[in-house]
Amino acid sequence: MAKAYRKENFDTLMAKVDKVDHMVKEYLEDAGYEKWSRVHSTVNRGRMMTSNIAECINGCLVEAPGRRYIVCLERKESTCGRFQLDEIPCAHAIAVLKDKNVTDMHPYCSDYYKPDTLAKTYEVPMVPMPDKEDWSAPSNVVDETVWPPRYKRLAGRPRKRRKKCR
Repeated sequence: MAKAYRKENFDTLMAKVDKVDHMVKEYLEDAGYEKWSRVHSTVNRGRMMTSNIAECINGCLVEAPGRRYIVCLERKESTCGRFQLDEIPCAHAIAVLKDKNVTDMHPYCSDYYKPDTLAKTYEVPMVPMPDKEDWSAPSNVVDETVWPPRYKRLAGRPRKRRKKCR
């Protein structure tokens, strides 16, 4: 459910959750879908999907089992949703690229997946934390006593830790 690329798939899975336990569905709604659901993520809002084939100059229709997907290589989008969210060609985009005899797929991948970006991530030196004795913490923080959370023992016999094999 959290990894669904299409809203229709997400809604189908949420309906199944609702049938099992309505309170779980309410809890997930209250938490906010945008915090944990891929399809509701606020990342990449600027690249909204469109089904207008006229806008996709080099778009193609790709048929998967029982479905058709529109792929726009220019905008790096697919109606399956995976191409724009993962920022790496989905199976449908790869099929279009192969159909167009494109062998270099690097331009269609995000820079985040390229080795240069990974190397730049570690360019800045990481300074380890000093010893605990060298920490400077405010006195109100040092004087604060942190207690463990209150534990309520559940009713009934405790479950055995080991599950027996059949």
